[in-house]
Amino acid sequence: MRLLVLMVMSSVSMWTSVSARAAEIRCDPGISGHFTLPQDETLYSRRWPSGVRPTGSTCASGLLSGPIEEGDYEKVRALYRQNHPFLGSFTLSSPGGNVMEALKIGQLFRRYLIIAFAPVRITSADGHERFAMPGVPECESGRCICASACALIWFGAVDHWGTVGLHRPHTDDPSFKSLDPPAAAKAYRRILDSVRQYLDEMEVPKPMIEAMVATGSADIRWVTIASDLSRPPSLAEWEDATCGSFSDKERTLLAQLQKRRSDATKREQSLRDKLQNKQSQRIRCQVELLSSRRDKLPPP
Repeated sequence: MRLLVLMVMSSVSMWTSVSARAAEIRCDPGISGHFTLPQDETLYSRRWPSGVRPTGSTCASGLLSGPIEEGDYEKVRALYRQNHPFLGSFTLSSPGGNVMEALKIGQLFRRYLIIAFAPVRITSADGHERFAMPGVPECESGRCICASACALIWFGAVDHWGTVGLHRPHTDDPSFKSLDPPAAAKAYRRILDSVRQYLDEMEVPKPMIEAMVATGSADIRWVTIASDLSRPPSLAEWEDATCGSFSDKERTLLAQLQKRRSDATKREQSLRDKLQNKQSQRIRCQVELLSSRRDKLPPP
């Protein structure tokens, strides 16, 4: 039975219904894909205290676009290894695919403190929905998504932004179809337990995990992460302990003040500038913190 479960798990996938093509895994072709040189050596020394430095061809951000297939983990690992410790983020645009590959990629993201960006779901005034992500060709026509197995990768990141689609995994393995109901239930529970354990390790809120399990593999539930859920709790507290916090109340107030540039009072302008400065310093501290910690890790 154990061998059968392993065989079934190796064929487990999570897909949304879109046209299939092989995944493209490479340095992001957008403006954030490579480093803009030169930069202040003081900044470099804070980010990479070991003394290593990026070049103009060093990849700063990766792209995974298309269905996730067996072997894609090794491709992601190779791209990261080639650009360690400088590659700090990935853009994800995938309808899903092989679950086991997605779990391994997500674990790599967590170990190497990778940030992930997914397309954002936008609803217009007339109710029309589309997905947007700057620099991703598919998004120009609204066809880009991060769903199913892609969402598992996204949850592995230390900071994740955008909208992802969730549903439980499915398998077309003939050996699973041939099982009697009790054996099939036992085999499928093993699959769900593996996914649940991974999501729990990634500190995904339990209601979100249960929402995924409650959504059939033929359906999809879209989730847009709020700012207070973009980071795993333990990592959020670790970053805030070093860089200070920036509350949702401060974030909302800053957004309101930025909209009132023309008619803002001097007091409001002063408060806006203070909040902007605090936010900028915190972001810079977070970048330096993640980069310097990544610098201490051996390449995969």
